[in-house]
Amino acid sequence: MSLEEFPDQFRVYGAHAGHPRARELAAQVHELLFRYAAEVVAAYKLCPFLHNVDTGMGAVGIVLDVEPNVETGVAAVEDLGANVLHLVYPLHRAGSPAFERFGSKLSQELGRRLKDPLVHATFHPDLTGGTENAHRMVGLIRQAPDPFVQFIPPGLHEGGTVFAGAEVPSEGRAEATYRRLMQGPPERGPADEVLSRLEALRTARRERYSSLAEEISRQLL
Repeated sequence: MSLEEFPDQFRVYGAHAGHPRARELAAQVHELLFRYAAEVVAAYKLCPFLHNVDTGMGAVGIVLDVEPNVETGVAAVEDLGANVLHLVYPLHRAGSPAFERFGSKLSQELGRRLKDPLVHATFHPDLTGGTENAHRMVGLIRQAPDPFVQFIPPGLHEGGTVFAGAEVPSEGRAEATYRRLMQGPPERGPADEVLSRLEALRTARRERYSSLAEEISRQLL
């Protein structure tokens, strides 16, 4: 595993971390992750624990692996050494089911190795979601521009938050969030604003670094 450290921002891991443009890509990914946290999660109060995006996101690792690897993920978590952290996989091209399975495997392995296991949640641009009900709304608002796995201490998920919670929030909070986002006239309510922001973030990714991510992922190892 190669590692390059960028003080006070993030660290880069994975097979492609030594690419000459790895720093450029990682900086773009990091910025878009924080935009998602600020413009979607914080803006619509989807996580009661995220009061300050700059400090509340904890440690961030950008993992430049096309195929996520459990051992690399474990090493990154141990290296970051934080109880709130995010591992982002901008080179991962498979669909959300494969990434969700990876997140679960990584969490299980960490549970065997860490003295104090962390709670995980997966985010992916292709997560299944919609506005039909509260359960599908969870998947919708976890459609981050890049796949990532979030780890937090067990106590933080008890409030049933979407961003820093268990796989499905408690019914009370999920239903309350759903009702709040569905308020307003059709195509003008909060849910439609969230959809517009998510689409804007996807557009930003395509325009700013999707071609760079492809270039790095094609590097011969």
